[in-house]
Amino acid sequence: MRNHRGQALIEFLLIMPIMFIIMMGMFDFGNILYHRYKIENELDYVVSLVQEEKEADLDAYLEENDLVMDISSKEEGKTIHLKTSISIYTPGLNKILGKTYRIDATKTLYE
Repeated sequence: MRNHRGQALIEFLLIMPIMFIIMMGMFDFGNILYHRYKIENELDYVVSLVQEEKEADLDAYLEENDLVMDISSKEEGKTIHLKTSISIYTPGLNKILGKTYRIDATKTLYE
């Protein structure tokens, strides 16, 4: 019979980096989903500020929350486009998605 002491430790050390990368990926995907939900809620607030024509409050809110807004006017109405970026930390995933991932939301106001 052979002595198998330490086998579990070696197996754990082989699996640990893979599990760590998977957990980091789950964190990054959760962060992306959270910020996507958050920017859609922020878009509703920004739209209300645009409709009420509160430029000072709008500029302060955008700067405070690190958001970029574009407004384009078309025949049917205004389109408000809100953007932000987050960092991706997971090795490998940041090669696929890029080191910064852009999240955006768009709403069209019809006249």
